[in-house]
Amino acid sequence: MPIQPNIVIINPDQMRWDYASCYGHPFIDTRNLDRLAARGTRFDRAFVACPMCGPSRTSFVTGQYPIEHDVRNYAGNFDPAKPNALSLLNEAGYVRGLWGKDHLISDNAIGILYDEGEDICLGNMDEHPSYIHSYDSAILETDSPWNLTQRLTDGALGFIDRHSDRPFYVTINYQDPHPFFACPEPWASLFRPEQFSLPPNFRREPVDGEIRRLSHWRIHSGEAAMPEESLKKAMAIYAGQIRYVDDQIGRVLAKLEEKQILDQTIVLFWSDHGEFLGDFGVTHKMPAFYDCLMRVPLVLWDPTGRVPRGGFSNLIEAMDVMATVLELCGLPQPAGSHARPISAPNFTPREEIFADAGLLMRQPSEPTPGLRLKSAQPPTSYGPGAMLRTEHWKLCEYAEDSGELFNLAEDPHEMRNLYSASQHQSVRSDLQRRLFQRLLCRGAHPSDLPEDKRFADCYR
Repeated sequence: MPIQPNIVIINPDQMRWDYASCYGHPFIDTRNLDRLAARGTRFDRAFVACPMCGPSRTSFVTGQYPIEHDVRNYAGNFDPAKPNALSLLNEAGYVRGLWGKDHLISDNAIGILYDEGEDICLGNMDEHPSYIHSYDSAILETDSPWNLTQRLTDGALGFIDRHSDRPFYVTINYQDPHPFFACPEPWASLFRPEQFSLPPNFRREPVDGEIRRLSHWRIHSGEAAMPEESLKKAMAIYAGQIRYVDDQIGRVLAKLEEKQILDQTIVLFWSDHGEFLGDFGVTHKMPAFYDCLMRVPLVLWDPTGRVPRGGFSNLIEAMDVMATVLELCGLPQPAGSHARPISAPNFTPREEIFADAGLLMRQPSEPTPGLRLKSAQPPTSYGPGAMLRTEHWKLCEYAEDSGELFNLAEDPHEMRNLYSASQHQSVRSDLQRRLFQRLLCRGAHPSDLPEDKRFADCYR
């Protein structure tokens, strides 16, 4: 094993944690991801720092939360001069490649955060002629300019061919399975709409305690009247998109085996956030903290053997696993990181997950008359909020919206908001205190604050 292993990151956009067979999906058959999980480590309860693209990815490479790095919108506006993992890799002599969407900085990231590659983002594919409603889905022609997944893999495999004689870092950041829900054949026909059922928390109207941004999005998206058959078709295409990605995982693993460098290469699969896909009667995402958006698939192949293999059941934040990659490579963490490398000798499991999200704009008090949106753009993305999640409870507070409290042990689909329930006020108060502490520390846990060593002797 070289001192500096190679690093391959595979990052589909907006993939739910439960749409992989290694996480229990009954028929999707993500055989290549399953093979990686069987050989490495499957993180069973992994969560992102934000349910939005740019903020989540920025937290991944900085170890900081949006409240601290201040990237809050879909696309990133991170200052690459600030401490981050990609700069540390550059300083350590890694050649860095990107194929797909960067979502960290507003400029083309090639030549700034990466040495080679193609920084390309399709957004929501708004110009596709079949994309009329937010929940629409379609088959892409093989030669469609929107069909990127195989092409991006081709570019990354060429990068591996060119640089397999030196430490390399390459991240393949796929559009799939992000909306607009579309993929080419044969993946588009792998699944049938009738294989899918509406989720238990599907609803067409608000319930007591529902946050305004969710109610407004259901109206603005037109999904209050979404046909069931259209949603099930979207589910089938979404599953096809994931299988399209899964086949690319197989190609990457085959290339590493062909070059005889799999045992010299860290492979990390993760998604930047999830997708509603019918939960609460909507699709897409928003700055809200439901598990369908916050919980992600995350699998690590560690050739050094320092990360325990098999299922990892502790609560984990996605930034912790990127921090683990740096630690396995003998590299420091970015200055100011709050991530906890799992492979570090002093690793302490998390007792809670913190996240925050939302643009610093007010969510309207009422839906905007006549407004129709194909994706969760403003005002859906307005309104800051923060979450504290423990093993069994979740508290969500919003600056100008209702609060949420869910008993996840009894209500895993988050259907009953207990925020105002009198019998749970002690739980709510305790979680509010702990969330307030995290907000005061800009996301960090109070125990992670640095100690002034000049006064250490005074405390003994």
